Amino acid sequence: MMASLGSKQEECAGKLSAHPWPHLILDNFLTQRVLSRSLLEIRSDTYDYELESRGTGRIEFSLLKSKTLWRAIYSRRTISLLSSAFGMGVKLDRDNWVQLRRMNEDTPEFPLHNDFTSNQNSIASFLYLSNGWDESCGGRLRLFKSDKDCSPSASIDPIQNRFIAFRTKSCHWHSVEKVSGWERISALALWTVEDPHDSP
Repeated sequence: MMASLGSKQEECAGKLSAHPWPHLILDNFLTQRVLSRSLLEIRSDTYDYELESRGTGRIEFSLLKSKTLWRAIYSRRTISLLSSAFGMGVKLDRDNWVQLRRMNEDTPEFPLHNDFTSNQNSIASFLYLSNGWDESCGGRLRLFKSDKDCSPSASIDPIQNRFIAFRTKSCHWHSVEKVSGWERISALALWTVEDPHDSP
Protein backbone atom coordinates (compact mmCIF):
# COMPACT_ATOMS: atom_id res chain seq x y z
CA MET A 1 0.00 0.00 0.00
CA MET A 2 1.50 3.28 -1.11
CA ALA A 3 0.11 6.77 -0.81
CA SER A 4 1.06 10.36 -0.08
CA LEU A 5 1.25 11.50 3.51
CA GLY A 6 -1.10 14.41 3.84
CA SER A 7 -4.52 14.39 2.20
CA LYS A 8 -4.43 10.60 1.94
CA GLN A 9 -3.12 9.98 5.45
CA GLU A 10 -6.48 8.94 6.89
CA GLU A 11 -7.05 6.63 3.94
CA CYS A 12 -3.80 4.73 4.49
CA ALA A 13 -3.49 4.97 8.26
CA GLY A 14 -4.01 1.59 9.90
CA LYS A 15 -3.50 -0.38 6.67
CA LEU A 16 -0.44 -2.61 6.64
CA SER A 17 0.92 -4.78 3.88
CA ALA A 18 0.69 -8.27 5.35
CA HIS A 19 3.05 -10.29 3.14
CA PRO A 20 5.17 -11.94 4.46
CA TRP A 21 4.68 -10.03 7.73
CA PRO A 22 3.05 -6.66 8.55
CA HIS A 23 4.87 -3.58 7.31
CA LEU A 24 3.90 -0.07 6.27
CA ILE A 25 5.02 1.55 3.00
CA LEU A 26 4.22 5.16 2.13
CA ASP A 27 5.51 7.04 -0.90
CA ASN A 28 5.92 10.83 -1.07
CA PHE A 29 6.27 10.92 2.71
CA LEU A 30 7.64 14.48 2.75
CA THR A 31 6.37 17.43 0.77
CA GLN A 32 8.75 18.42 -2.02
CA ARG A 33 9.67 21.60 -0.15
CA VAL A 34 10.58 19.75 3.05
CA LEU A 35 12.47 17.06 1.12
CA SER A 36 14.50 19.65 -0.82
CA ARG A 37 15.35 21.62 2.30
CA SER A 38 16.32 18.45 4.19
CA LEU A 39 18.63 17.30 1.41
CA LEU A 40 20.22 20.74 1.21
CA GLU A 41 20.93 20.69 4.96
CA ILE A 42 22.38 17.17 4.74
CA ARG A 43 24.66 18.15 1.84
CA SER A 44 25.78 21.26 3.74
CA ASP A 45 27.06 19.22 6.69
CA THR A 46 29.98 16.82 7.02
CA TYR A 47 29.02 13.34 8.14
CA ASP A 48 31.62 11.05 9.66
CA TYR A 49 29.94 7.68 9.56
CA GLU A 50 30.64 5.27 12.38
CA LEU A 51 30.94 1.59 11.52
CA GLU A 52 29.26 -1.27 13.34
CA SER A 53 29.86 -4.85 12.24
CA ARG A 54 26.92 -7.25 12.27
CA GLY A 55 28.04 -10.71 11.22
CA THR A 56 29.15 -10.41 7.60
CA GLY A 57 27.29 -7.11 7.28
CA ARG A 58 28.17 -3.59 8.29
CA ILE A 59 26.14 -0.58 9.40
CA GLU A 60 27.40 2.89 8.53
CA PHE A 61 25.60 5.48 10.63
CA SER A 62 25.77 9.04 11.90
CA LEU A 63 23.50 11.25 13.97
CA LEU A 64 21.11 13.14 11.69
CA LYS A 65 22.00 16.86 11.73
CA SER A 66 19.18 18.21 9.54
CA LYS A 67 16.70 19.96 11.85
CA THR A 68 14.13 20.10 9.07
CA LEU A 69 14.20 16.37 8.48
CA TRP A 70 14.35 15.54 12.19
CA ARG A 71 11.23 17.63 12.85
CA ALA A 72 9.43 16.08 9.87
CA ILE A 73 10.14 12.56 11.09
CA TYR A 74 9.57 13.26 14.78
CA SER A 75 6.21 14.93 14.31
CA ARG A 76 2.68 14.47 15.60
CA ARG A 77 1.70 13.43 12.10
CA THR A 78 4.24 10.57 12.02
CA ILE A 79 3.35 9.46 15.55
CA SER A 80 -0.35 9.47 14.64
CA LEU A 81 0.36 7.53 11.45
CA LEU A 82 2.37 4.83 13.22
CA SER A 83 -0.06 4.60 16.13
CA SER A 84 -3.00 4.17 13.79
CA ALA A 85 -1.25 1.72 11.46
CA PHE A 86 0.05 -0.55 14.22
CA GLY A 87 -2.81 -0.03 16.68
CA MET A 88 -0.70 1.14 19.60
CA GLY A 89 0.84 4.25 21.10
CA VAL A 90 4.42 5.03 20.11
CA LYS A 91 7.11 7.52 21.08
CA LEU A 92 10.58 8.16 19.67
CA ASP A 93 13.29 6.05 21.30
CA ARG A 94 15.54 8.87 22.50
CA ASP A 95 18.47 6.54 23.17
CA ASN A 96 18.78 6.11 19.41
CA TRP A 97 17.57 9.50 18.18
CA VAL A 98 17.44 9.60 14.38
CA GLN A 99 20.33 8.15 12.41
CA LEU A 100 21.50 8.77 8.88
CA ARG A 101 22.45 5.41 7.32
CA ARG A 102 24.65 4.91 4.26
CA MET A 103 25.37 2.05 1.86
CA ASN A 104 27.61 2.25 -1.22
CA GLU A 105 29.68 -0.12 -3.34
CA ASP A 106 32.16 -0.57 -0.50
CA THR A 107 29.41 -1.73 1.87
CA PRO A 108 28.81 -5.49 1.96
CA GLU A 109 25.36 -6.95 1.53
CA PHE A 110 23.50 -6.90 4.84
CA PRO A 111 22.69 -10.55 5.62
CA LEU A 112 19.45 -12.11 6.79
CA HIS A 113 18.61 -10.89 10.29
CA ASN A 114 15.90 -9.51 12.53
CA ASP A 115 16.04 -6.38 14.69
CA PHE A 116 14.61 -8.01 17.79
CA THR A 117 16.11 -7.02 21.15
CA SER A 118 14.88 -8.63 24.35
CA ASN A 119 13.03 -6.30 26.70
CA GLN A 120 12.44 -3.85 23.85
CA ASN A 121 9.08 -3.44 22.15
CA SER A 122 9.69 -1.17 19.20
CA ILE A 123 8.98 -0.14 15.63
CA ALA A 124 11.75 0.68 13.15
CA SER A 125 11.13 3.23 10.41
CA PHE A 126 13.25 4.12 7.40
CA LEU A 127 12.94 7.05 5.03
CA TYR A 128 14.89 6.64 1.77
CA LEU A 129 16.59 9.87 0.68
CA SER A 130 18.77 9.08 -2.36
CA ASN A 131 17.46 9.82 -5.83
CA GLY A 132 18.25 8.14 -9.14
CA TRP A 133 17.45 4.58 -8.09
CA ASP A 134 16.81 1.92 -10.75
CA GLU A 135 16.88 -1.87 -10.63
CA SER A 136 20.61 -2.04 -11.40
CA CYS A 137 21.41 -0.08 -8.22
CA GLY A 138 20.40 -2.84 -5.80
CA GLY A 139 19.90 -1.86 -2.17
CA ARG A 140 16.42 -3.36 -1.91
CA LEU A 141 14.99 -4.31 1.48
CA ARG A 142 14.12 -8.01 1.22
CA LEU A 143 11.52 -9.61 3.48
CA PHE A 144 11.53 -13.33 4.37
CA LYS A 145 8.93 -15.61 5.92
CA SER A 146 11.60 -17.33 8.03
CA ASP A 147 15.34 -17.62 8.49
CA LYS A 148 15.21 -20.92 6.56
CA ASP A 149 14.13 -19.30 3.27
CA CYS A 150 16.70 -18.85 0.50
CA SER A 151 14.75 -16.25 -1.45
CA PRO A 152 12.68 -13.29 -0.24
CA SER A 153 8.90 -13.29 -0.23
CA ALA A 154 8.85 -9.56 -0.97
CA SER A 155 11.34 -6.84 -1.95
CA ILE A 156 10.98 -3.11 -1.36
CA ASP A 157 12.71 -0.68 -3.72
CA PRO A 158 14.63 2.14 -1.96
CA ILE A 159 12.90 4.92 -3.90
CA GLN A 160 13.50 8.47 -2.74
CA ASN A 161 10.93 9.77 -0.22
CA ARG A 162 9.57 6.28 0.52
CA PHE A 163 8.81 5.60 4.20
CA ILE A 164 8.83 2.07 5.64
CA ALA A 165 7.98 0.90 9.15
CA PHE A 166 7.73 -2.49 10.85
CA ARG A 167 7.75 -4.08 14.30
CA THR A 168 11.15 -5.32 15.45
CA LYS A 169 9.95 -8.86 16.11
CA SER A 170 12.12 -11.98 16.12
CA CYS A 171 10.04 -13.45 13.26
CA HIS A 172 10.46 -10.40 11.01
CA TRP A 173 13.42 -11.61 8.96
CA HIS A 174 14.93 -9.28 6.38
CA SER A 175 18.13 -8.43 4.52
CA VAL A 176 19.45 -5.62 2.32
CA GLU A 177 20.93 -6.14 -1.14
CA LYS A 178 24.41 -4.91 -1.95
CA VAL A 179 24.47 -1.52 -3.69
CA SER A 180 26.00 -1.09 -7.15
CA GLY A 181 27.05 2.25 -8.68
CA TRP A 182 24.87 4.23 -6.29
CA GLU A 183 24.77 5.50 -2.71
CA ARG A 184 21.80 4.54 -0.55
CA ILE A 185 21.12 7.14 2.15
CA SER A 186 18.25 6.67 4.57
CA ALA A 187 17.06 8.03 7.89
CA LEU A 188 16.39 5.48 10.62
CA ALA A 189 14.19 6.13 13.64
CA LEU A 190 13.28 3.68 16.40
CA TRP A 191 9.94 4.11 18.13
CA THR A 192 9.13 2.66 21.54
CA VAL A 193 5.75 0.98 21.74
CA GLU A 194 3.85 2.43 24.69
CA ASP A 195 0.99 -0.07 24.66
CA PRO A 196 2.42 -3.44 25.74
CA HIS A 197 -0.32 -5.56 24.18
CA ASP A 198 0.89 -7.71 21.33
CA SER A 199 -0.47 -6.96 17.87
CA PRO A 200 0.69 -7.59 14.26
